[in-house]
Amino acid sequence: MADTLVLTEALPEAGMRMLAARPGLRVVVLPAPTEAALAAAIPEADGVVVAMERPALTAAHVAAAPRLRIACRMGAGYDHLDVAALTARGIPLATTGGTNAPTVAEQALYLMLALAKRGPTLDRAVKSGRWPRAFGGVELLGKTCVVVGYGYIGREVARRAAAFGMRIVVVDPHVAPPPGLGYEREDDFLRAIGRADFVVLACALVEATRGLVDARSLRAIKPGAFIVNVARGGVVDEVALAEALERGQLAGAGLDVMQSEPPSPANRLLARDDVVLTPHVAAYIAETYARVAEVCARNALDGLDGRPDPEFVVNPSVLRG
Repeated sequence: MADTLVLTEALPEAGMRMLAARPGLRVVVLPAPTEAALAAAIPEADGVVVAMERPALTAAHVAAAPRLRIACRMGAGYDHLDVAALTARGIPLATTGGTNAPTVAEQALYLMLALAKRGPTLDRAVKSGRWPRAFGGVELLGKTCVVVGYGYIGREVARRAAAFGMRIVVVDPHVAPPPGLGYEREDDFLRAIGRADFVVLACALVEATRGLVDARSLRAIKPGAFIVNVARGGVVDEVALAEALERGQLAGAGLDVMQSEPPSPANRLLARDDVVLTPHVAAYIAETYARVAEVCARNALDGLDGRPDPEFVVNPSVLRG
């Protein structure tokens, strides 16, 4: 019997070409990326690829797929996939890991520089006929950058920030930076952000990090610091963030991700000049997407062949034994 691979959306062309080249593989692309459409297709799936942030892959989907052998995510985040349900069935979940890490790290540096140099504000001023040559920006040189999460993206952020002459402090309970880089590791998040000039959030969204930046932590942050989030919107309590900005505790925030996407027009962050926003596009670069699509397709094919690459599997316990 031919294997069936269900895609929530078509992969970029590079990935679809790889799948088309596999003899006997039946590829099913959902008519719409919804949980209902996935529920209708998944009972026949030997593999499933969740291409974007929607739909969720739930425990009910996993239970309804008796033939499922591999689940894939085209991207790094997997908070909308039920890892526990997959693991209980012995099904590997493969993401594309650090494939998009360089370009996401570049987005983090863009947000840092946009905040530090007041880029969007000055751009609007000049275009409106003003020429506000005044002090107000800050240097990155010599500043302390706290990188929260030292996975693929966090490592790339740290490397780039260090190249600007910044001191790097890593907060990650699971991964320590290797010796010789000159980075510092700090286990206490509140103590770390009390020293930070820039806090870059590059961690996964799990229970321990949901609402990590909240009213309590924002009271502990160094006055005049900046926060950049290229992780997930749920890591930051946006009401608490707006309040910290309003009282002058923070100098600014740069967000590529938000709790609600797109945000409500009533979100107080939208009206602030000290907030730089981008619409969850850190990895939306054509060459990056082609690379990610190829890795995703390879993960799916390897999983169907029973030999998923451990580098990309986020529940490695299913590979043991």
